[in-house]
Amino acid sequence: MDDIDHLGWSRALAQAFASQAEPNQIPGRIVAHHRGHYELAYAGGTIRAQCAGRMRHRDTEFGLPVVGDFVSARLEGGAATIDAVLPRRTKFARAVGDLTRHDIAKGEQIIAANIDYVLIVTGADADFSVRRLERLLGAAWGSGAIPMVVLTKIDLGLAAPMIEQLAIEAPGVAVHRVSNATGEGIASLRALIAPGQTALLVGSSGVGKSSLVNRLLGTDRQATSITDDNGRGRHTTTSRDLFSLEGGGMILDTPGIRAITQWQTEGLEDAFADIADLAANCRFTDCRHEAEPGCAVQAAIVDGTLDRRRLTDYAKLNREMAILERRGDKRAEAAQKRAWAGRGKKAKG
Repeated sequence: MDDIDHLGWSRALAQAFASQAEPNQIPGRIVAHHRGHYELAYAGGTIRAQCAGRMRHRDTEFGLPVVGDFVSARLEGGAATIDAVLPRRTKFARAVGDLTRHDIAKGEQIIAANIDYVLIVTGADADFSVRRLERLLGAAWGSGAIPMVVLTKIDLGLAAPMIEQLAIEAPGVAVHRVSNATGEGIASLRALIAPGQTALLVGSSGVGKSSLVNRLLGTDRQATSITDDNGRGRHTTTSRDLFSLEGGGMILDTPGIRAITQWQTEGLEDAFADIADLAANCRFTDCRHEAEPGCAVQAAIVDGTLDRRRLTDYAKLNREMAILERRGDKRAEAAQKRAWAGRGKKAKG
C-alpha cells in the first residue's frame, strides 16, 4: 500500500488490515469529522464516509472512528462505508465529566489518534496559563506521543518571563518560539514533522492555532479571526481536520480546549518530573509530601528550589487520577461521594 504511505501507513497497520479485511474493503485514514459524516483519505483521493450500522449499535474494540484513525472501508456509489477501526498506535484523550467539581468520570473522549507529536500551543500574552499547560502536558504525556510547547505571538515582546516559566513548568519538554505575524520559528517547527508523521495542535481559543496551520501549510486553509490590540484572537476552528504538509507529514488542528482532565493515569509523573525526581529521595516510599519527616519535596519548597503552588497543582491532579483509577468501581465511587459530602458538612460546621 505504498500509495497511502504519506498518510502514515505502516507495516503494522498493513498486517492488521490484512488479517481482518474482506476482498471488497480498502484502508484509509479519517482526515475530518463533520456533523453526520467523515472525510476519508485513501489511495484514490478523499471521499465522504459514514459508519456501518453495526458499528453504531454494537460494541467494537475501538468504538467509533476519530480523526487520525485508520479504518477498513467499502466504496459504494461515490461514498464509503466504514466497517472497522484499525488498532491505534497512540491517542490523545480526556475524561468526560468535570473531576475538578467532584464529578465522576463518565467516560473517555478521544480527540485524535495515531499522532507522533502533541504541540501544545500557548500565546505569549494574557492568555498564558500555567494551570492549563500542566493539564495539557499530563494528557500529552499519557497519549504516547511526544509533547512539545509552541509559544506563539513572540513578536509582541512579552515572551521572556513566559519562557522562564516554561523551563519550570515543562521540564524536559522542547519549547518552540514562533510568530505567525513575522514567520519567525515556523521553518524549524515545520522541519520537525517528517513524512508519515502527524502532529496534533491543542490549546485554548485565540492562541493562534489556525494561523499556525496556515503558516505551516504555506496557504490559507483555516479561517482566522481578527486579533485585538493585545494580540488575542477569537475562536474560529469548529472541527478537527487533518492536513497534509508539502513534502510529507501531517498536522491535525482542533477547536480550542480551555479545560481538560486527562483520561490516562499515565503521564502525570512525566508532566511533574521535577517533583517525581525529588520524591525519589524522600525517607518514606509512600510519602505524601505533607508533614512527613525526611520529605525531600518539602525540603525543596523550604530552600526555594520548588514552588509550593506546583506541589499543590500536582496533588490536585493526583487526586483526579485516583478517581479515574476507581472508575467503574461503584463501591469506590459511592465512598468517594460520601467523603466529599462529609467534607462539605465539616466545612459548613
